[in-house]
Amino acid sequence: MNKHTYQHLCSEAISGRDTFVRHPESKEEGLVTNCILQSNHIVVKTSQGETRCWDFGECEEMIDLKSRTMV
Repeated sequence: MNKHTYQHLCSEAISGRDTFVRHPESKEEGLVTNCILQSNHIVVKTSQGETRCWDFGECEEMIDLKSRTMV
């Protein structure tokens, strides 16, 4: 994802809106719970309850959540 999308997702998450991302390499998906702006990382909670911290450049925004559930 690009920097603009990352900043938008962080803003949405900080505002209390549910925002989801996917990490293609690990094939995990998660709810954005926090952003670490200094290091450009996204903190997510996976559907298994695990906490992950990913570099925003390695993530994809999940857009169509109405027709998709977290795996």
